[in-house]
Amino acid sequence: MFVLRNISRNRLMHINNAIYHNYTCASNILENNNQKRVKVFRTEHNLEYVEDPDTFGNLSGKLSNSFKNVLEDEGDVKEQQYLENCPLPSQKLTIKQYADLIKEYLRHKRLKEAINILEVRMLQEDRVKPENYIYNILIGACAEVGYTKKAFKLYNDMKRRALKPTGDTYTCLFEACINSPWPADGLKYAKHLRELMIEKGIEPNLTNYNVMIKAFGRCGDLQMAFKIVDEMISKKIKIRVHTFNHLLHACVADKENGFWHALVVWRKMLNMREKPNIYTFNLMLKCAKDCNLGSQENISNLIEYMTGPASLSLDKVKRLEISQSQISELKDKLNNDKLTLMLDNSSTCNREKQIKDINQNCLYFNEPSKEIAVVENQRIKSIQNGQNSVPSETRTVPNLLSKYLQFNQVFSVQEVSTLQDKFAIIGGQDDFLKEMEVMSVQPDIKTFTQMLPLIEDNREVEHKIMETMKASKVKPDINFFNMLIKKRCLRKDYEGAFLIKELIDDNLKTCKKSWQLKKAVKANILTYGILAMACKLKVNAEKLLNEMRDKQLKVNIEVLGTLLRQGTAQMEFDYILYIMDVVKQEEVTPNEIFLKHLEVFHDKCVKIIKQKQSCRESFTLDCKHFLNKYKTWLRDVQIKEVVVEHPWKQFMVTQPETVQRDNFKIKEPKKFYKRSRKYVQYFPKL
Repeated sequence: MFVLRNISRNRLMHINNAIYHNYTCASNILENNNQKRVKVFRTEHNLEYVEDPDTFGNLSGKLSNSFKNVLEDEGDVKEQQYLENCPLPSQKLTIKQYADLIKEYLRHKRLKEAINILEVRMLQEDRVKPENYIYNILIGACAEVGYTKKAFKLYNDMKRRALKPTGDTYTCLFEACINSPWPADGLKYAKHLRELMIEKGIEPNLTNYNVMIKAFGRCGDLQMAFKIVDEMISKKIKIRVHTFNHLLHACVADKENGFWHALVVWRKMLNMREKPNIYTFNLMLKCAKDCNLGSQENISNLIEYMTGPASLSLDKVKRLEISQSQISELKDKLNNDKLTLMLDNSSTCNREKQIKDINQNCLYFNEPSKEIAVVENQRIKSIQNGQNSVPSETRTVPNLLSKYLQFNQVFSVQEVSTLQDKFAIIGGQDDFLKEMEVMSVQPDIKTFTQMLPLIEDNREVEHKIMETMKASKVKPDINFFNMLIKKRCLRKDYEGAFLIKELIDDNLKTCKKSWQLKKAVKANILTYGILAMACKLKVNAEKLLNEMRDKQLKVNIEVLGTLLRQGTAQMEFDYILYIMDVVKQEEVTPNEIFLKHLEVFHDKCVKIIKQKQSCRESFTLDCKHFLNKYKTWLRDVQIKEVVVEHPWKQFMVTQPETVQRDNFKIKEPKKFYKRSRKYVQYFPKL
């Protein structure tokens, strides 16, 4: 019995040990999270190692998969996706089809979408290598809107892809410098591009030279523009009239001495026997309107340049000036002797006019410094010979545009400041048009439009220019009428301004057929904005705004601001409150100028209320009523802070669809690819 009990006890202990061993093994397995059993290596000195000491570089095998993913390079992932997702041949288009898509977007003024055709679709999705033709289209589009930075970025990307820039590429890049919103930034890009062309040994063509001249001139470096012309002459490139036109474009940028430079360019063009065209004459008018002739020294240098070495210099001309004693003697002689003879031989109705003419001629001698530049010997001789009349069309200023100049009639020089004086130097209305006729150049509507600010401020001269347009078979457009309305409003001829508006409406009523209506001159939003300057009363403003609503023209803050300025100038409270109500009804956001006019008028009303004795009681009550209305109006109208938007922001963001914009749909070109067909030899059937 004892032996059996001993055996059973041993078995029980053995079972317990087995259970404990199994439990510990299971717990170890759970603790190690099902890890593999580590193999132990022994060396000859009975040293134990977990890993084989003879192996090297196996640490990377123990890294987890998640840690491996962290160490993967993003470029490698993109490259792997690029290799796996290869587009099908049927997905790709031809270069011409991509170009047509880009042109279609550009036709609807969608520059961002047009650029995405190249950068996203061609390069990323379809993986088509573009040609320089695609880049030239986009660079030209960026140049047209003044997106200079993007134009040069496309140019650099073009060179990275081993595409050779053409002459059109450089022309578009210089155009981007011309249209840049910041002339200093455009000049920096233009200088960099010119230095790059010289460094790479790129020889510019005639078009490149012309656009370079225009770019440096527009950006403010007129000296570099003339240096480029000298470079063209040194390379024996014939200077044509187009180059002179670009030089005149450059002269327009110099507001102080641009007219002087333009006259020098004109004389140089005549010396080189180049015939000016219509653009040349229009640019001369623009220079006369926007630029000055400079100081008296500049005028003297100009006369020396025009007269040449064979003519008298300015110093010799000054020595030939009539002395003060001779002037006084001549004046007395004219006033006493000849004036009596002229009055006796003439009728009484013309006496006042003749006295005025002779006094005006004597002013040339009394104060030669106050006149433009000149007295003619023929005019003096006609008075001395006792002629009854002096021709009104006889010029007292030589036409500097004429090929042959008569400086022997000039005896003094004076600075030129007014627009009419500058226009007189280049011939005035009659001689300027005669000079165009001599050069066989037909004037266009732009010629007469630019003449309007230069002519005299009276209706007779304006009717004369319109008759000349009719004789020249030049039809006026809405821009011409807008300039004429503005000219009359500035001299406070409001009745004449509305007569021009009636003339536009009458011409529109005579059009009966549809094709005539399309070509007819119609009043636009700018016309009503200018006519707002003539609305002195509330009745005129109501009539103007109602007419705009009938013609479905949206009232903007510029028109309302002009009307408000007229109301505040006349101190018409009903007029001002009416404009404020229109702003609230039409939900037009007032700008800074509009609010500034109201604030100035508000301060004026506060000042009037404080000075009760100086104003009548009814006027003071009107001021209080306006102040109360103004407080409530400010709460009702949403006044937003004016944020100046970056000029290139509109080209960086995809343009959304708007209500005013016509909905358009880009037609996707048909995709096709040429299948490779196996050649099968033809055997005739027997």
